[in-house]
Amino acid sequence: MADSKRKRRRNRYRALLLLIRDVCIAAAVVALVLLAMYAYTGQWPPLVVIESDSMMHGDENHSHIGTIDTGDLVLVQKVDSIADVVTYTEGYVSGHRTYGDYGDVIVYEPDGSEIVTPIIHRAMIYLEVNDDESSYRSDSLRALSASKWSTSNPTDTWDHITGAIYIYHVGYKDRVVVIDTDSLGFPLRSGFITKGDHNDAIDQPGRSDNVELSWIVGKARGEIPWFGLLKLWSTHTLKSAAPANSVTNLWICLGLMILAPIIIDVGLTYREKKRLAGKKSSEQKKGEKGPSDKISEENERG
Repeated sequence: MADSKRKRRRNRYRALLLLIRDVCIAAAVVALVLLAMYAYTGQWPPLVVIESDSMMHGDENHSHIGTIDTGDLVLVQKVDSIADVVTYTEGYVSGHRTYGDYGDVIVYEPDGSEIVTPIIHRAMIYLEVNDDESSYRSDSLRALSASKWSTSNPTDTWDHITGAIYIYHVGYKDRVVVIDTDSLGFPLRSGFITKGDHNDAIDQPGRSDNVELSWIVGKARGEIPWFGLLKLWSTHTLKSAAPANSVTNLWICLGLMILAPIIIDVGLTYREKKRLAGKKSSEQKKGEKGPSDKISEENERG
């Protein structure tokens, strides 16, 4: 009886040690993943959650891998200089694409305010104020074909812009993006013009002025689809409807994450039991051999 109790205690102790080991391994894996994300992005936290549908492509009720959709987690890499950001107009010339269109997607704080929810939109063009402080220039327009852009003022050139800029055939909607420099305010300020892929108009001047480098949190690099919905649901910060297929895919992934360890454990246990059963059967067969069998074996060896 005492032996049985000691055996049960040993089994419980062994199970507890195995649980602690598994928890430590899981924590170590998570820590390594987060450390790798920090090393890659150069900032903390390395991820942002997408709260709205402003960057979605197509129907807002259907998400796509490779674009930024409501409920996605997006890695944000630190930006140190203006040259670190490739705008839409630059990307169109060089072929640089991210998240289904030309140029980089940036995360920025409107007007540089840390108390306002950051915006994650595509950098369309960088406008630099000329020395006369009454016009803009954009080097990216110099290499852009004449059929891709124009201005409301026929006398404007890429290095002297005073009127509205029209960029044609933009995005999956094939829209004309209008950048009215007269509405950007005075005094003129250098900065990025941004737009959500799902939106028809640019952010400026409605949400903020031209985005300065110091306002930029980083640029989007990589995504973990669907899992941000868990955070949005728990904090009630979902600003647009969650795509139906994202919700379905999330529950499927969570189910697989729960079932996979169970299935693996059952499979390993079954294989071990089968191995032990085979070993026991082999030992029983050897034990059942009679004297004549042993003599025959010895004669064969002789």
